[in-house]
Amino acid sequence: MTLNIKQLESGFNNIKIGKLSEEVINLLKLNRKECDIIMWEDRFKYIQKHVCDFDIKEKFDTCMSYIPEIISNPDYIAKHPTKNSLEFIKQVDELMIVVVRIKDKGNLAFRTAYPLTEKQLQSYIKAGTAIKMI
Repeated sequence: MTLNIKQLESGFNNIKIGKLSEEVINLLKLNRKECDIIMWEDRFKYIQKHVCDFDIKEKFDTCMSYIPEIISNPDYIAKHPTKNSLEFIKQVDELMIVVVRIKDKGNLAFRTAYPLTEKQLQSYIKAGTAIKMI
């Protein structure tokens, strides 16, 4: 599944972009059950600030369209040590990170997505916050 960025730009309330899986719950030792991950329109508008992090807007659109794939099939998963969030990391056209707010009950909310540098990823791995998915 990919997101149709052009369609989302015309407006929406919220959409399901993924699922918190049992595998991720177990790897990160989360105290909760599987649930959906939802993107609200205001968060979609928020990520527009990252357009300048890409060479061209089309690359931004392509990478952002992969958000569901990044969540469902990440290369790495991380739990931020202080910000109460999950981070799904995957190499698509760019090395991308998708951040989701953690809470104990109910569906989870998408927070942001942006390109990550290899240096940042290596720092996460070295700190023990990023775990390679098998």
